[in-house]
Amino acid sequence: MDEITVARMTFEEIAPIVPFVIQGRMRVRNTENTIWFGAKLGDEIVGVVSCVLRRTYVYYNTDFVRKEYRKKGIYARLFEERDKFVLTLNSDLIKAKCTPNSLNHYLKNGFIATAKGRSLTPVERRI
Repeated sequence: MDEITVARMTFEEIAPIVPFVIQGRMRVRNTENTIWFGAKLGDEIVGVVSCVLRRTYVYYNTDFVRKEYRKKGIYARLFEERDKFVLTLNSDLIKAKCTPNSLNHYLKNGFIATAKGRSLTPVERRI
């Protein structure tokens, strides 16, 4: 297996994974305040996370790894790369809405559920 590289990317660079994200019943929004991070295996984008810079907080969004590449640590590396970037910002609050698949990872990384959602659970972490 080739080396996985994780880095900040443009929307154009992560665009090849968008159909897989949509197949996974997730939405993809790209705004001028969205920062993307992608995981590449060779020339293929296999995972993506993003954060949206809001006025009073940072919103974590679009956490996705293609099914055939899950359970290989790719999501953890993407999450860590995004966290490192957010720590450089002048913000003290991160918010997200988690699916059942991502909730445990967020909780293990210091996030607290702020309500009980049916399909999405809102979480936040002060930094």
